[in-house]
Amino acid sequence: MLPASGVYPRENPRPTGSRAEVRVYQALRAKLPPGWYAWHSLRVQTREGWCGEGDFVIAEPRRGLLVLEVKGGAVELRDGLWWQNAQLMKPTPREQAFRFETLLLARLADGQCEPPAYGVATCFPDVAFSAPPSQDDLSRTILGEQHLRWLDQALPSLVEHALPAPRSQRGNWVGRLHELWGETWKPRLTLGQRARHSAEDRVMLDGGQLAFLDALQDNNRLLVEGAAGSGKTLLAREAALRLAGAGRRVLLLTFTEALARWLRECTTVEGLEVAPIRRFALTLLDRAGLEASPPPEAQGWEEVSLRAAAEALPRLDASYDAVVLDEAQDLAAGDWILAQELAGGKPLWAFHDPAQRYWSEREIPLDQFPARFRLPQAHRCPPAIQALADRYAGKPADEQLIRAGLADGALGIVSCPSESSVAGRIGEEIARLRGAGLEPGDIAVVSLRGRGGRRRRAERAVRWAHRRGRG
Repeated sequence: MLPASGVYPRENPRPTGSRAEVRVYQALRAKLPPGWYAWHSLRVQTREGWCGEGDFVIAEPRRGLLVLEVKGGAVELRDGLWWQNAQLMKPTPREQAFRFETLLLARLADGQCEPPAYGVATCFPDVAFSAPPSQDDLSRTILGEQHLRWLDQALPSLVEHALPAPRSQRGNWVGRLHELWGETWKPRLTLGQRARHSAEDRVMLDGGQLAFLDALQDNNRLLVEGAAGSGKTLLAREAALRLAGAGRRVLLLTFTEALARWLRECTTVEGLEVAPIRRFALTLLDRAGLEASPPPEAQGWEEVSLRAAAEALPRLDASYDAVVLDEAQDLAAGDWILAQELAGGKPLWAFHDPAQRYWSEREIPLDQFPARFRLPQAHRCPPAIQALADRYAGKPADEQLIRAGLADGALGIVSCPSESSVAGRIGEEIARLRGAGLEPGDIAVVSLRGRGGRRRRAERAVRWAHRRGRG
């Protein structure tokens, strides 16, 4: 698609110290022939790093492009040499134009584009003359002050003399010229890039969180409570990194395998081992030479943890200098026994959120944690998503934040004409998100269908979305 014809920039020339270029720009704005293009100060760079600038690049789509070099002040040709304000010009105006033309054509070729013809010309807007220089390549390719008010008549004649006969063109060369000139640029990220950028932000702690960690580091048994998005996982990760950085052997345990996988990907340091606690229990049994396999049913996993604590650990040298637990609210009694045996008398730090607890019967052994702290605020979850999650979790929700999220795109509403159309609309949204650059792991589908009797299942879905940081 071609850009709108005319002079670019639309209102004023690009910043320049040349009053001559400003005069030419104003003349082009007033008298550029219809359907023509003119770009002021077009810059290009080659693969080798060479840069060049054309004062003006003029294009007539059916005829070709013209590089117009502008020189102000008193310009004259004397004794075969060009002078500007009594100073010898090296290189000459046409040589400058030809050099830029070569760079520009190479950049167009990189984009599989070529105009039907091309050439160079010069303009001396501060000099009026009745006859041009007699030098053959200059006699009909120079504009002076007297031409500026009649450019709509002078330019077609100039192009005919400066350009050879047109040949077949290649590609959208006018559109490519406009891209190289660079009309607009608004910093934006695709949705997928925003997700990855957000993921990088989530592995960064702010000053307040680091200060909080500094104040807690001397506690041997520590229980930290925080709501979704308060930075529990980041603090647990940072605590483990600090301990490992001090030369200690550290075990960072989670309840879910997905979180352990993410932590392993962004937490690679000598002396630190990351694992989901129940899979780690299987690993311990295997290391001890004991029969170990995943249980056929979910309730059998607690027995795996108990066996690892009672049978595997006594046979192994599995001592750690510190154990850090995340998602501690989901650990069963057998998991706690394993964690305590792994830590022994060494530091054991646990991070949890009671509101994210899935099993109401599971309790944290509070008597084991004389030091308990609560993270004061959410850091990582966008406020609008947090407010929406609070609403569906039955908590007080800030409706103004939800409205703001709908306005700025953090939240969106997709209408479904019937219940049977919901699945199809979800599929369309997933396809749209994938087209915007999101990976499958960036997308969470949270269903609140069946709230009430199965409210905890919905809450767990919301919690999972928050862990992923997507919402």
